[in-house]
Amino acid sequence: MTYLSEFTPEVIKSDRILAAIDVGTNSIHMVVAKIQPDLPAFTIVDREKETVRLGNFNENTKGLTEEAMTRAIGALKRCCAIAASYQAEDVIAVATSAVREATNGPTFIDRVYQEVGLAINLISGTEEARRIYLGVLSGMEFQGQPHAIIDIGGGSTELILGTGEPHRSLSSTKVGAVRLTAQFISSNPISDLEFTALRAYVRGMLEPPPSSSSTS
Repeated sequence: MTYLSEFTPEVIKSDRILAAIDVGTNSIHMVVAKIQPDLPAFTIVDREKETVRLGNFNENTKGLTEEAMTRAIGALKRCCAIAASYQAEDVIAVATSAVREATNGPTFIDRVYQEVGLAINLISGTEEARRIYLGVLSGMEFQGQPHAIIDIGGGSTELILGTGEPHRSLSSTKVGAVRLTAQFISSNPISDLEFTALRAYVRGMLEPPPSSSSTS
């Protein structure tokens, strides 16, 4: 079994078992799939999800905490063991918002490689949105109609606008469940004041900037 940081079409030449791991802000997800390139099609043979809360940053350093990194590395070891039990030939892993923004994100990636032997590909927000879109298109047909896709994660929200053509709008915004909870919510249930502040922040992040206009 080999660990890949990137997936390319050349990887698949015949029916194979592959594993894909998403190192997110709140949790780590893995799917093990049987790929049938001749159809083309794939079948999910197993799934794994573990909450690690990488996005609970150290308030002083703005980096991943030692506890969160330890949880994540343990989860990744278990994921790789599951992939090996299915005799997966390759494991492709990506990291998103939390590792992108953490001051010690590169250190975490290096540590995973040293302790797990897994190479993690750190992807941008736009690339994350693109891959989300490809995932949705693999299971849904829009019949050429315009469509909007929203993926709310722990650290970011990806917005995709499609028109049934290759051209589309991809964006990633720093609006995520874990991020907003840490920044705005200190009571359960949420207070009216916290809700008002949270709503104002989300609106400000999602609304497009006003277009500039010239006056004569």
